[in-house]
Amino acid sequence: MRILNIICGIAVLITTLHLAHGMHHFLSNSSHMGMHGIALYASTATAVIIWVLSLVGGCLLIRRA
Repeated sequence: MRILNIICGIAVLITTLHLAHGMHHFLSNSSHMGMHGIALYASTATAVIIWVLSLVGGCLLIRRA
C-alpha cells in the first residue's frame, strides 16, 4: 500500500506540473487571441485553485507513505 501511495503521489505531482505548463501556454497566448476580461480572470483563478489543491493532494499522498 505504501508503494501505491508513493506512485500515485508522484503521478499527481507530474499532472500538476503539466497543468502549470498548460496554464503558462494559455496565458501567454490569450492576449494574442484577444481574450481579455472576466473570462481570462475566471479561467486563471479556477486553474490556480485546481493547481494548489492537486499540489497539496500529491504531497499528502507522498507524505502518507
